[in-house]
Amino acid sequence: MPSQKPLSKKKITQQTISISPALKDKIERYIIDNNKKNPKDEKFKSVSRFYNFVMKRVMECFEKGKTLDDFEAFVDSKIQSFYNKISFNALIPYYETALQTNRYNQPFFEKNTFFYLTLRRFYINQMDPYDIKSINGLFDRVKNYLFSNNLTKGVNLDLFAGKARDELFGVFEYAGLYNNLTFENCKYTAAFLGLLGMKISNFLYSDKDNYIRYDLKTTELFYQKDLRRNERVKLINHNLSFFLNYLRIISDKDYYFWMKLANNKQVFITFKNEETKKYWVNLIENEIEKLEDKDQYSLNMLKFFEKLHWIEIISEKDLSFQITLPKLNYSIEREFLFETLSKKSKILREKENFYLKDLDT
Repeated sequence: MPSQKPLSKKKITQQTISISPALKDKIERYIIDNNKKNPKDEKFKSVSRFYNFVMKRVMECFEKGKTLDDFEAFVDSKIQSFYNKISFNALIPYYETALQTNRYNQPFFEKNTFFYLTLRRFYINQMDPYDIKSINGLFDRVKNYLFSNNLTKGVNLDLFAGKARDELFGVFEYAGLYNNLTFENCKYTAAFLGLLGMKISNFLYSDKDNYIRYDLKTTELFYQKDLRRNERVKLINHNLSFFLNYLRIISDKDYYFWMKLANNKQVFITFKNEETKKYWVNLIENEIEKLEDKDQYSLNMLKFFEKLHWIEIISEKDLSFQITLPKLNYSIEREFLFETLSKKSKILREKENFYLKDLDT
């Protein structure tokens, strides 16, 4: 690049350029509109001031190594500011691992109400649901943000007008760079589309390629500003059903299914043989003795057996519990339970309840 000459920065030189009438009109209307919104902003005081500001900033970008192609990828300040309020910078490898166990958890509307409604309010204020150009314009702005977060490989939205005015069809595609983060992002995207009023009619997901595709159709909710909470929650759950179903869960790692079973007290864990059973009990006992106050040993052993769904703790203070294992067919497990708890405590019974007492009392 030629060396810069020591020139004056005073605005005394004129530069003549040729532009089309349509572009000239577009620029002038942009300046007038923004001058009304920001009357104190110097760059919107006149056409020449606006041109000077734009050219100066563009040259500063070029000097920093930017190109014209980079302008299309810029994240606009309104999108950036909005997402900065509900997101944060994080270590990707850490969260990629941390999200693994969350894969089939339901993103309930009730537990994320503020997040969902904040997103919806922002989006409906930025687009006209009857105007495909308006929707695509917002999507392009969001797309630039997605490419800036180092999680996205590709994202696309194609919309098609239906026969009726309030009917749109579309295809949404997303490809991510990380398996668990992609699954989580797409799961919440499906929920958010339901909140907006868009229904997923078909679904394709490739775990290997971190790729997802939704075939979409707008419902009447897409054109309604009223919340109509129950109807939107129903649509959210419909969209999430493509992710959160037992066909997908049983085809995945074992612990995803076990996590679902853990919430059902009518299901309990037994062991294939005595060696395995003793191994786990000894492991738990050793960890409790090493890490916990000895006075809490009996309570923690009760908690262990409660996690197996063998008992239900009635009172942690009194160390009282009920046995939930059926007597029929599980006498060996019940005997093992008593044997283990009796190592450091006396077991007393009062009707259906059992109590642990220190051996010294």
